[in-house]
Amino acid sequence: QGGKLTIETSNVRIDEDYITDRAEDLEPGRYVMLAVSDNGAGIADNDIDFIFDPFFTTKQASRGTGLGLSMVQGFIKQSGGTIRVYSELGKGTTFKLYIPALLEEAASDEVPSIRQFTEDVNGRLLLVEDNEEVMKVISRQLLESGYELVEARSGDEALEIYRHDQGFDLVVTDIVMPGELQGPALAKQIRKLNPDQRFIFISGYANEAQVHGNGLQPEDIRLTKPIQRDDLIANVRKALSDR
Repeated sequence: QGGKLTIETSNVRIDEDYITDRAEDLEPGRYVMLAVSDNGAGIADNDIDFIFDPFFTTKQASRGTGLGLSMVQGFIKQSGGTIRVYSELGKGTTFKLYIPALLEEAASDEVPSIRQFTEDVNGRLLLVEDNEEVMKVISRQLLESGYELVEARSGDEALEIYRHDQGFDLVVTDIVMPGELQGPALAKQIRKLNPDQRFIFISGYANEAQVHGNGLQPEDIRLTKPIQRDDLIANVRKALSDR
């Protein structure tokens, strides 16, 4: 029935914070990420915990064996990687495969640790995220980096906060959330109050899939989960330094 399929690849770094926060059985280091995203029906919450189980399927008996995803997961784990899935009913699904990168020599394009940044950039941030685990991780990283933080669990709650308090240097918001206002719609409403408000958008979906036709501006910073600490803080600093 039509629709869009987005395939994305990137080089990523998995650090100790990511492994500790999610109890992943991974070695810290560099990985190649392959993401496959669709904008289809999504996966129901009561199914998503079972999709990697052998022989689990929601298809008719003659349409599927329920072995495909379990075989993919087995291959990835044997390779020393992991696979993660993000899905929203009516929005679509993203599968992300993380495969250990082969390094011939010590990487010459090392991303500087956030501890190497010396410029002191202060700021007051509004963080909008409905996932409690993700909220906890990002909040801790921002607070440990010295930023003042106000939290909201939905776009609707964030807009209510902003209507009463516009003193935020930066809004960091998820794209897909429950409630009336998704991240881009929240940004549109906030920009009516303050056209100069800076944003960082985060999502579990591949970059191209998450921005297609949703009204984000070209200059908006977009980050894809899982977000490494150094990437998060570096992009927050970049957004604030452009004020």
